[in-house]
Amino acid sequence: MRETREAARADVFRYVEVEYNRSRLRRHPDYGYVTPLETRSLLRQNLVPAA
Repeated sequence: MRETREAARADVFRYVEVEYNRSRLRRHPDYGYVTPLETRSLLRQNLVPAA
């Protein structure tokens, strides 16, 4: 168990944002089968992910 609720929330947030979202693929052809991090990077560059 975590010491506090805030510590538990921080651990879950870190896992989702750092571990999970950087490795899972968006399984949809419109996104080009890239990770959410790669999608954001492409959108910042004003490019459309390849399908």
